[in-house]
Amino acid sequence: MSAGRLTPHGSLALPEFPVDAAWSPDGRSLLAGLADGRILHLQAAPLQELQELRAHSQSLLALAWQKSGRLWASSGQDGRVLLWDARTQEARLLLQERQWSERLAFAERGGALAVATGRALRIYDESGQQRYQDGSAPGAISALAWHPRAAQIAAAGNGGVLLHRAEPAAGVQGKAAAATAEAPRALRLRGACVCVAFHPEGRLLAAGLQEGSVQLWNLATGSESQLDGYGSRVLVTDWSANGRYLATAAADALVLWDFSARGTAGPASLRLPAHSERISAVAFRPGSTWLASAGRDRRLLWWRAGAGDTPQDAHLLADECSLLRFSRDGSQLAVGDASGRLTLYRCEP
Repeated sequence: MSAGRLTPHGSLALPEFPVDAAWSPDGRSLLAGLADGRILHLQAAPLQELQELRAHSQSLLALAWQKSGRLWASSGQDGRVLLWDARTQEARLLLQERQWSERLAFAERGGALAVATGRALRIYDESGQQRYQDGSAPGAISALAWHPRAAQIAAAGNGGVLLHRAEPAAGVQGKAAAATAEAPRALRLRGACVCVAFHPEGRLLAAGLQEGSVQLWNLATGSESQLDGYGSRVLVTDWSANGRYLATAAADALVLWDFSARGTAGPASLRLPAHSERISAVAFRPGSTWLASAGRDRRLLWWRAGAGDTPQDAHLLADECSLLRFSRDGSQLAVGDASGRLTLYRCEP
């Protein structure tokens, strides 16, 4: 099993705290959203600013870039959701609300944009037309996850998860489209969901809970189970590309679950004891079993799932981690910290 490392290849001091970031699909550029509402369009190699966009009058909340590369979206504390043309950098207003829209997600198939605002889920097509809306969530939506193989999205929050399938008839849009959509499927539980992630094959759904556990649903059979042993709320859940491993984080505990075992014993767990303070970000490298983690202790760690409890590489950040984003092909990792610095790393092997 070969060793791996993260190699820094660019660092930039941003004018404000980076709240979110989104890579272009080709990995040549990325967006950095700042706490003052500005968005910086950055070139990746060499890392430098291409354009500053005055997007929101208050702090940015979320960024998302469509898989095709044609569109990207932003939301801010000013209550606005904007849909941007990636070529011209011109924006159109999708939504203006008193409540913040803290979750944005483009579908892997078809390019639809999902927006969560309070208890409401809205889905827009590529022209910016709303084609679905549902406000039946039992509590505020805290996380969104698109199904990897179907036109279905999970909206998680207080009281459980709703699975939405909004596929109106061809040519039907707006309120009429919403009327043709089937009712969402409810996955109920006691407590609040903090994060949610589909298995790469779409057969399992994992949700991190406020109460300190992970809820698993088998969507084909309807069965469910719980992964316990956390001392605090589970803030992160992420699957490896092969679906074997589920990475979870709660406080300073990074726990890896191995689903390769057959039979009724359930997945095996391995705690990776390397962070001394709260973990703020964990993500698998796309297409692999390599894993990055970072947190308040300023440590950025590089792991290989199944290679034991020792990281393959480690870096010290200028301040606590604020964001961690892989490029779509997994060759680069963008890491932001509370000092306002953004650093890019090449991922090896």
